[in-house]
This record gives sequence, structure tokens and C-alpha cells, in this order.
Amino acid sequence: MIKVNIFKLILAVTLLLLVKLTYAGEFDNNCTTSLAGGLMVKSDCSNNVLYEGKTYCFGNPDSKAAFVNAPNKQEIIDRAAAFFAKFKNAEPARTKITQEEALEQIKSKTCDLSNRDVGYLEFDGLDLRHCKMVNTSFFGAYLRGANLSGTNLQGAYLNLARLENADLSGANLTDATIFQAIFDKTNFKGANLTNARMIGTLGNVDMSDAKIEKGRFGLDIGNQPMGAMRFDAVGGNFSNTNFEGADINRSNFKFANFTNANLRNTDLFRADFSKADLTGADITGANMNESILDGTIMTNVKGLESIKGYDTNKGKCVDCQLR
Repeated sequence: MIKVNIFKLILAVTLLLLVKLTYAGEFDNNCTTSLAGGLMVKSDCSNNVLYEGKTYCFGNPDSKAAFVNAPNKQEIIDRAAAFFAKFKNAEPARTKITQEEALEQIKSKTCDLSNRDVGYLEFDGLDLRHCKMVNTSFFGAYLRGANLSGTNLQGAYLNLARLENADLSGANLTDATIFQAIFDKTNFKGANLTNARMIGTLGNVDMSDAKIEKGRFGLDIGNQPMGAMRFDAVGGNFSNTNFEGADINRSNFKFANFTNANLRNTDLFRADFSKADLTGADITGANMNESILDGTIMTNVKGLESIKGYDTNKGKCVDCQLR
């Protein structure tokens, strides 16, 4: 009987090890298609593909399908490998700190939360303008009504953070990741979001005068661990905002204000600009394949003749005739 029990124990341990080995994928089990799109999304590797002798993990069935159906899988793997190497080598480690330690830093005149992990901590209503927060992880943190105007948040990680009524005007959010945070009247006026990655429902956000060059706000199936989500800013203010070279494909900009915005060479594939105002905007070289321009005001728009895929637009726009 003892021998039988020992045998069962050994068998159970062996099976457990085999399961762990089965789900030991490349890139530390991060979603491969997410990495290819420039985002770290940890997975349990239950969605995986064995490709050329290696196991690649995915955050959900959709991201797995995107890889399986891709005509050039090696290109996705190469992009994922390049980003993973850059991320692992370039990003400083973050040190987890407690609520008390964070508040002690905030009380000091030389507040520096850089390279700290303050995930799920509470900063509601606090004035953080004197704090340096480079590469800080605010994952799931509470920042409702907090004042972060003019702060240095370069490379910060704000996924799932509570940002209702937060003031981020003029903040440096270069290379930041803001994935599915909770927004409501969040102020990004004049902020620097160059190369930032942002997905979520922002509503009538104020992002006027902001700098979003090469920003990555577009929907990428590989970056969707919780299902397909997109940049949704119905009624948002983007007047005078610089989107040059940004990816904002499939975004929802119904009733938004884009007057005098710079949309040169942006990816606007399937973006919805229904009833939006693009008066005076520059869309030279933009990709507007299958974008929705129903009731979109395009008075004095620059570069209309150089738009890519203009003949595939849907809806009837205003003052948008090619001269």
C-alpha cells in the first residue's frame, strides 16, 4: 500500500512538472502578438502555439488566432523578440513599496517615486506636482482627483489605474503605457504622449494642444488580453493636437473636436469621425481606408488630395470635395 501511494505521488509530481514544462513558453510567457505590438502582457500560456519547435504564448484566443492566421509568423516573432529584448534590457527594475513609504516620499520636498511599484496604492486627491515618477508602476492605483500637472511620468505604467478627474495637463508621458485605465473628465491638455500606448474609454477627454507623435492608440488584436477594446473618445477635444505619425486606427472619435490638429501620416484605418469637426486640420499622407466620415466637417482641411484610401470612406462628409 505504501509503495502504491509513493508511486501515485511520484506520478502526480511528474504530471505537474510536465504541465509546467508544456506551458513554459518563449518571452517569459508574455503574449507574443502583444510584444510585437509594443506591449508586455503576461499570460498563463494556456493559449499557445508550437511553431518550429518553440512554444509561443498568447493572452487570449483572439491574439492566438491573429498569429495562427498571419501570413508571416516569423515577422511577428522577430518584432516580439526585438521589443522583449529592448524592454528587458532598457527598463530599470521597479521596487515595490508600501502605502506608508509612498506617502513619506510625497511629504518630502524631493519626492521621487521613480522606478517604484506603487500598484493599487491610494493617491486620491493628492498634489503630486513636486514628485518625479519616471518608470513608476501605478497599476490599479487610485489617482482620482490627483494633481499630476507638469510632472515627469516618462515610461510610467498606468494600466487599470483610476484616473477620474485627474489632472495630467502638461505632464511628460513619453513612452507611458495607459491600458484600460478608468477615465472620467481626465485632463491631458498640453501633455506629451509621444510614443505612448493608450487604450480605453476616455469619453469627452480634453487632449487639446497635446503632443502625440508616434502615439500608439490604435486597436491591436494582439494587445487585447480582455477582448477587443479600442481608444474611445466620443466628444473629445483634440484641437491643435499633434498626432503626426501616430497609430489611431479603429478609434471612436464621434463628435470630437479636431480643429487645426496635425494628423499628417497617421493611421486612421476604420476610425469613426462621425459628426467630428476637422476644420483646418492637416491630414497629409494619412491612411483613411474605410474610415467613417458621416457628417464630418472638413472645411479647409489640408492634404485632402494625398489621403490614402479616401475612396473607401463611409458616410457623407461636409466640405470634403477634392479640388
